[in-house]
Order: sequence, then structure tokens, then C-alpha cells
Amino acid sequence: MLLALAAAKCHVCQSDPQSPSPILLAERAGQALQTELLRLNEYTDIPPYLPQTVYLSQDSASSGEEEEELHGKLEDDRFLFSLENDSAACDVLDLREVLSVFVNDGWDHQFTMVTLNDQLICAADDQEVLQTHLVHILKVILPRGVSYAEVGGASAVSKVCVVAMGGGWSDAWLLLWEDGVSVHPVHRHTQTPLSLELSMLTHHEMDSSKSIITLGNADRSVSLRFEEPGSCEIWFKQLQRALANERRALAAKPRLPPPPPANHSPARQSLYPVIRGTVPAAVERCISHITTYGLKVEGVYRRCGLATKVALLVDALMTSPVSAPLESHEQGVLDAGSALKQYVRQQPSLVPETQRPQWQQAAVISDERSRFAAYRQLLRQLPDDNRATLNALFGHFYMVQVFSQVNKMSAHNLAVVLVPTLFESMNQELLRLTKEFIIHHTLLFLTPGAEKKNEEEEQITVF
Repeated sequence: MLLALAAAKCHVCQSDPQSPSPILLAERAGQALQTELLRLNEYTDIPPYLPQTVYLSQDSASSGEEEEELHGKLEDDRFLFSLENDSAACDVLDLREVLSVFVNDGWDHQFTMVTLNDQLICAADDQEVLQTHLVHILKVILPRGVSYAEVGGASAVSKVCVVAMGGGWSDAWLLLWEDGVSVHPVHRHTQTPLSLELSMLTHHEMDSSKSIITLGNADRSVSLRFEEPGSCEIWFKQLQRALANERRALAAKPRLPPPPPANHSPARQSLYPVIRGTVPAAVERCISHITTYGLKVEGVYRRCGLATKVALLVDALMTSPVSAPLESHEQGVLDAGSALKQYVRQQPSLVPETQRPQWQQAAVISDERSRFAAYRQLLRQLPDDNRATLNALFGHFYMVQVFSQVNKMSAHNLAVVLVPTLFESMNQELLRLTKEFIIHHTLLFLTPGAEKKNEEEEQITVF
């Protein structure tokens, strides 16, 4: 239980005259019936408050859960609860009342929503369903301008008030995500968002009596007051855990190479390790076009383009990708998606046929850590251009599924459509692998060199 909102027992007993008990007050007021009721319940145990658990689902199929479990369904800016899937709602939460959202540490597929008077633990059968609900909720409650990386990687989100230099307060949302801490003001036209990298934080402290957390680096410091005291404590614990993980990651990194000569022009710094290899211009053009115009098109990559138009597009992508006539309306996006799939199928396979049995064997490894290590090992065996192209494609498909509430293309739906394109066959193992490559794109493709070294030291044998 994340928040203890009530004591296990509440005794009604007499007290000193300076602090009269409810019984004494009732007696003084001459309320005999109220006095008798209070005496009868003087030693009654009050059951502890337990947060409700809501089981999430993406469709109306029965989940087989017991009747006392609540089932959650999103509807625009509301969260509907019912005793059974596809039944009438027995309760409704306006998502604009949510003050905090926390991904539950140590529990698979759970997050907690906190309001001023209540909290809900939301559980799902798999990470895809959980992430779909979580992203939808955050997109409702957060102000415009929060990046997709912050939303997709958030582990703790809370409504706060920022202590300004002049002593005033301003409303904002505080996010703890994969790369750091960010503060997004509700009124963006008068205030500027603030971002702090975890590795650059020099101090962090909590004043639990005032529900205030103070963060700072060498350049600035900011204090944030939480509207709900319990959320302040949970947020601070999440921050401490993230900083500990950051320290461990830094300790595991190899020593940096010596600085380049003074006359050497340094390369552009990147947040992620460089992926060697070249992505075909046709693939980059289609990805860019669909990312710009097609993330909210329902059924993108599932619905087919017009056959004649797709054939012309594929020819243009083969000969002159830059001038290929891609159109921005809905049908044009569907044409571009179909052309991209057809173009990839017509190229030499990104995963050589001789290696596909190894990919299928990796997909059935039961332990997730070992399975993902096997995936990375297989990626390293590919030619650089193949690996770079797969990185571009799966990074794009990850972004598509972030918008699945609108485009109806979850990671599973995308995998069903894409497996024949990428592997020229379809089975459950390749379907699972493709789905995991979409959901965990960053983890599988953009891991530091230190992780590769650690995996080699572990000498994991997959096949």
C-alpha cells in the first residue's frame, strides 16, 4: 500500500476538559441519543482504508477476474470503473482531478493514481496495456508541450506549486523520467519549463512537514510543494531510487577516451550511443512523412493504400526518394505506409534467412533479462546497415504505438502487420519478438557500450 490514509483503530474516550471527547460534548449538549450511540461504538474497530485495485483492459472481452474486482476503461478525460468488463460503470473518475501518478516499483504492470481524497492502484496483464493507459492519462493531465520521451519514460508525475524567487507560488507538473527531472508550468505563456539531468543534480532534500522537495544543480535551485503529503514522500523515494541507479550506471561505465587534439573538430554530442550504418533514404523519407502526418491516422500500417498509387510510390522511392510524391492527407499517409512495407519487402531481408531460426529460439527464452541479452547479441551479428535500418524502423513503430489510443495501432497490432514484412513469415515466436522490439526499442538498440561488455562477461549461451 502506497499511502496509509487511516489508522487501524479509533477509540472514542474521555479526555481532559481542555480537549473534551465527543461523548462529553454530546452530554453537555443534552443529546441523549447521540451520547448513547457514541458509548455503544466507543471501542469499535474501524477497518483500515485500502486503495481500490482497478484492472485495465483494451477491449470488452471477459478477463475471468472475480466479481469483486473493478475493471477500468478510458473514455476521453474520464476513467470508468465497472464490476465486470463491458458492464455499466459503477464509478467515474474525472482525470483532471488526478494529482499524482506513480509507476509502482517492484510490481509488474502496475501504477497508482492519487487524488486529493482517494487513490487507485491500476493493474494490467501486460506492459503494453499498462503503457497505453498510462500515456493516455498523462496526455490528459499534463500541459501541452511535454515531450513524448518524457511521457513514455515517466515513473513519477505530480501536481506541485513552484516556489518563485519573490515568494509567490505557481502551478506546475513535476516529472521524474528516464533522463532526469522536468518541471512544466501550467501557464506556459508566463513561465518557462525547467529541466534537470539526474547526473547533474548536486542536492536534493525533502521537508516532510511542509510537503516540499528542493532540487538543484550548480546553476539553479528550485523548491516544489506537493498538494498531497503522501505523494511528496513517494516522489522523493522514487527520486532517490533513480539517483542510486544513475550512480550504479556511472560506476559501470568504462573510462572515457583521451580528449581529441586541439585542432580536431569534435563530433556532435548524442544522448545515445552512435548506431553505425546507413539507413536507406527511402526508409528515412517514409518514416519522416508518416511521423509528421500519420501518427493520428486510424489503422496506419494496417489499412492498405491505393494499389496504383502505392506502385508508383515504390518506383519513385527506388529511383529518387527525395522527390517521391508523398501526400499529407489521410489516404496519402496510408499510401506511404503501404509503400514503405512494400519497399522493405523488395530489398534484401534485414534479417538473413540463415539467422532466423536463432531469432525464433531467442524469443522463447523465459527469463526476460536473458531473452533481451540474446536479442542484443543477434543485433550485433547483423551488418551495420541492417542494424541501423531496424533501429530506425522500430524507433518509428514505438512512436506510432504511443498514439494507439487515437490510431488504434498498439504494439501487438503493429507486430501482426509487420512480421511478414520483416521476416517473410508469421508465427507466435516472431510475433512476440517484434512486439518486444517495438515496446523496448530504446532498451534493445540504444544501450551503452558498457552493457555489451557486461553481457560478454556473463557469457550467456542462447543457442
